[in-house]
Parts: sequence; C-alpha cells; structure tokens
Amino acid sequence: MFVRDALSGRVVAFSSSRSKRPHKPKTCPFCKGAEGLTPPAVLALPDADWSVRVFPNAFPVVSGIAGRHEVIVETPLHSGLFENFSRKQLALVFEAFQKRFAALSHGKNARYVLLFKNFGDKSGASIPHEHSQLLSFPFVPDAVKTELKNQRALEADVKGPALVETAFFKAVCPAGSLFPFQVRVLAKDKNARFESFSSSQGVALLALLQAVVRKVKKAQGAPDYTVVFHAAPRGKKMRFFVDVLPRKSVWGGVELGGGVLVNFKKPEAALKELKSLR
Repeated sequence: MFVRDALSGRVVAFSSSRSKRPHKPKTCPFCKGAEGLTPPAVLALPDADWSVRVFPNAFPVVSGIAGRHEVIVETPLHSGLFENFSRKQLALVFEAFQKRFAALSHGKNARYVLLFKNFGDKSGASIPHEHSQLLSFPFVPDAVKTELKNQRALEADVKGPALVETAFFKAVCPAGSLFPFQVRVLAKDKNARFESFSSSQGVALLALLQAVVRKVKKAQGAPDYTVVFHAAPRGKKMRFFVDVLPRKSVWGGVELGGGVLVNFKKPEAALKELKSLR
C-alpha cells in the first residue's frame, strides 16, 4: 500500500512482509540446491541447471495490482563476487536484467521499473549472496520525475573528466555526489535505451561497473554499496545512467532532519583518489 505523507510529500510503501525477511540465514536460499526455499523461478539461465536465476521476492515491497518485485540471483556460488564474474557470467546477468526489465515494463499497471543492487549490511542487503532486484511501480516516483525535469545536468556530467571510459559508456564523479566516492556511469549516446542495448553493450556496461566497484570498495575501505540503474519511464526520454553509491557513511540528523546531505569528499578529490586505485 502506498501513502503520501501529507507533511513531507514523500511516498511511503507499507509492506508488513518486509519485517519477515531472513538476515544472513544459516542456509542461504540463493545457493544452488536451495531452490525450494524460494518461490518458483520465472527465468533460469542458461537452462534449468542455472547460473542466473530469477524469482518473485518472497517478501515484496509491492505485489498484486500495485506492482511486482523480483530477485535476480547473479551466481550460484555463495562466495562469488560481482567484480570477479567472468564475461560469460556477465552476459547471462545482463540477459536476465534485460528480459525481466522488459517483462515488468509491460505489466498492466506498470508506470516505472526500478533495477538496483545492494551489497553489504549498510546497503540494506539481508542476504550476503550476490543478487539484484527489480520492482515495478504503478506510478513514476517523484525522484524520477525530478531527474526527468533536471536531465540537462546529465549533459554536464557526461562532459566531465572521466574515471573510466569505453566506446559506449563513461564513468565520472558527479558534481553533486550524495556519498563520498560516488560514481555515475552514463551512456554516451543520449538516445540509447537500456532495453535496446546489445549483449556486447550490456557486458561492456557491467564490466565497467566491475572496475568501478573494485575502486569504490578500496577507496572507502568497506564492502557496502548500492547500484541503481536509471532508465527513462515508458514514453519518456532521458540519458541512461547508473549510480554506484558507496554506503559506508550512515545518514544522521542533518540528512534526515534537515534534508541536507553531508559528504566529506569533494568529487574532484574522489576522482583523483579513485583513478589511483586498480
């Protein structure tokens, strides 16, 4: 159930099932052989003897007519880390991302689909096995409306100094970084859409994110991070980008009470430090 707080204007999703999520369970439900601990798969790649598996979240933020919430398990190996995946594994992960993004986007009431990845306790991840999540919403979230309105700022980002650059994508430290060592990866083609990327472009994107994640983990001295994929809502245009958000810092009274985000590392300094790391 969604409720808009009359005072702040923020949208709140009430979901009692979220309180039942297991935290670091003794038997990991995302490991191969534990499929019975999750809902049935809606996609398994490359086949039933899976390397990537997708299923409905057992503790969804949204469900029914309000939307869908799915989990994408990116590897059958409990200790396998995203930044160490092979190109073959990246291709399967991207295929799952793209197929399930399209499926949720065409849902009857879907207005917006959010793809994201949490890793580490401070990011909100309750299971330490590499996975991503997809949610569809029956409305376009306010944050996304603001991005659409202010998307000219992305043109300044894409012209900024590069941390890492490929033929299709460019990674920068945005001027308004929310967290120390935040990195933004932008599509060079402003008309490119996530759902239309070729497999090679998708693998290139994820390989670049691997490099960024390695640097971010080293720079902040902690494993926690969130990755958010920013795709335009159906029928709208916006340059595709991905934010890698280091999560070592915890928001406190200034952020929660004043709405002012405190960042101890200027983006220029973050860029210099990240570039020095391998």
